[in-house]
Amino acid sequence: MSTMAPACGAQQPGNIPTPFDWWPFVAAPIIGGALVYVWTSGIPIINGIVGATGAVFGFSTLTGGAAGAAGIATLVLYYVLKADGCIRSTPKGEDICFSGIVNDTTDENSTAVDVLAPFAMGPAGVFDVVVKSIYWHYVTQNSYWVYCDDEGAAMLPCLIKSETACGGHIGSLVGVVVGAIGGIILGYFAAAAVGIAIGCTATGFFYLLCLIIALIIAAIVAAVVAYAGAVIGGAAGEGIAAATNGNDPVVTTWKGLSPGDIVTVQGNWVTDDSVGNNEIFYTTSINRTGNIGSPAPYTTTQADSTASDDCPVAPPPIQ
Repeated sequence: MSTMAPACGAQQPGNIPTPFDWWPFVAAPIIGGALVYVWTSGIPIINGIVGATGAVFGFSTLTGGAAGAAGIATLVLYYVLKADGCIRSTPKGEDICFSGIVNDTTDENSTAVDVLAPFAMGPAGVFDVVVKSIYWHYVTQNSYWVYCDDEGAAMLPCLIKSETACGGHIGSLVGVVVGAIGGIILGYFAAAAVGIAIGCTATGFFYLLCLIIALIIAAIVAAVVAYAGAVIGGAAGEGIAAATNGNDPVVTTWKGLSPGDIVTVQGNWVTDDSVGNNEIFYTTSINRTGNIGSPAPYTTTQADSTASDDCPVAPPPIQ
């Protein structure tokens, strides 16, 4: 047990270690190569559907549509391939247990994100716990930042997983693939219609201008349809996840928490790769044993004197 209270804020110099994200480096050459192939050969299956030939206009508009759809697909992949425990597993930390007083709790759900960008939904919420002094090392060990309340008491943020968000991520991934295919086809027809309307049969500068307009139209239509597919698929995924995970005991307990609640918490202990603070990502158990009966903020002394210790094992020694 440490006898010196943790210093709030920045803890150590240097860059916060961040995990290597491999997928952009794999996706970039694949997407680039695919666009070159479409430009020269079209898309075999779609060629037959839309009647595209080897004409520059036909394959060029398919390329514009593919580029627009790929842009939206990349946006969706950026969010759904984060290591948040939905498609990719969470960062591997240590399963710990600690006790303290809930200082505050925040609902991270956003109706706007839920409706307009289900692929970007994050954790259900977070609650900050003023930890007992015997657990200070969970806040400070290897951390780059320490959160404290207004009394200067060290806190450990505890994140709550949203299975609904995970359903939205998976649904958006499926939806953007379907939407991208449909978008490329619709983009081709839209560009062809515009080409016929403005007469893209000439040569020289006017033809080049006409081709650029067609490319832009194909890209916009494909992007809009791909995004719509992601939103519709995400909404469907959210609905399925909400129906099958409506009785999550951790989420239910978290929703009932209030400032001053005395809790024992278990979960995956990691260091956040953006701020550098230690946190629980995600919380796997919350045991509420009472309430201190006074408003926040709270002190470590209050946590030490009121928070019961229900952890099954003693904390490891400070390193």
